[in-house]
Amino acid sequence: MRLAVVLPRNMHYAPDRATSIDLCARDFVLHSRFHDGISVIGRTVKWPYSDVPFIGVENINDSFGPLSFTRMRSAIESVQPDLILVHQYPPAAARIAAGFPAIPVILQRHNLQPKRRLVHRLWRDRFYRRLAGVIFVSEAARASYTGRAPSAVVYNGIDTRTFTPAETKDPFVLFAGRAVPEKGVEPFAEAVAAALRDRPGWRAVLALGGGKAAEATVAQVREHLAPLGKRAYLFADLPHEEVMNLFARAAICVVPSVWAEPFGRTALEAMTCGAAVITSGRGGLAEVVGDTAIVTKTVEPADFARAINGLIDNSDLRRRLQAAGRERARAFFDIRTVTGGFDDLLANVGRANWADRVPGAIRVP
Repeated sequence: MRLAVVLPRNMHYAPDRATSIDLCARDFVLHSRFHDGISVIGRTVKWPYSDVPFIGVENINDSFGPLSFTRMRSAIESVQPDLILVHQYPPAAARIAAGFPAIPVILQRHNLQPKRRLVHRLWRDRFYRRLAGVIFVSEAARASYTGRAPSAVVYNGIDTRTFTPAETKDPFVLFAGRAVPEKGVEPFAEAVAAALRDRPGWRAVLALGGGKAAEATVAQVREHLAPLGKRAYLFADLPHEEVMNLFARAAICVVPSVWAEPFGRTALEAMTCGAAVITSGRGGLAEVVGDTAIVTKTVEPADFARAINGLIDNSDLRRRLQAAGRERARAFFDIRTVTGGFDDLLANVGRANWADRVPGAIRVP
């Protein structure tokens, strides 16, 4: 099967600034049994990933209007796909489906749909009418769906053979994510400063993304961490490989998301690398961690601090969660298992009971 994977906008299919959606798309591309027939279409970048053919489109944000579809049409036609997989944006998927009515178009959604008034839902759901199906990254994300196209859940996968724990865990508590309020970076900074105050052998490490737009938040984080002095380490916009190295070394990782995460890739990366996870559990995070993490169910700094202290002081519990999280990642989220189920779904698009054809590969307890 020939497959066009379309990354419409706000994405960067290259090692230097890949978003979580780019990483998800690339993981699928690398492990799909349709690999030899896949081409990725996205915004023109200087050094794209070279694993599969990549077609760059200039000004991709403007390429889906009624009078500006020529560049995107040309890119898709050059692939001659049997199926088109569009990431994230319903309007882009709807425009492609209208432009290629003879080719099934699948939308993969990475976000929850916000609750809106009826008129907004009706306006939004019209984008799904032409689609062959919609794939969500968690049951929490699919629960927000109100469209009529068939839907299924395919969790994000991770290469558990490549990403493994370090032989020896280092005594630090890690936060990795964008320095924005919804990721809970400030509650984490307050919590870790309080938790490590009387534990001099432990450090706080933050791998923050967001660039210049996050400068104000980072300044607040530094203030919260000031009591730790040189025991607080902040890194900005690290390449993904270096962030994964931090996960591999970290004894504890906190995922304190304030908003309802559609999935929670950071938690999965931490579990895969053998870090004991503490999380708010909001949105899809609860599905990712199951019973292998401490779930606070709040975003209060005091609750995160109490959980951090508990894992520092109880080494048996810490090691048990490290091992359990790693095993859960291997059992349910390994990229080979996830992609196998995804391939089966794509191969069966248009058939009856499409969303239920491979339940063992796309649902976890």
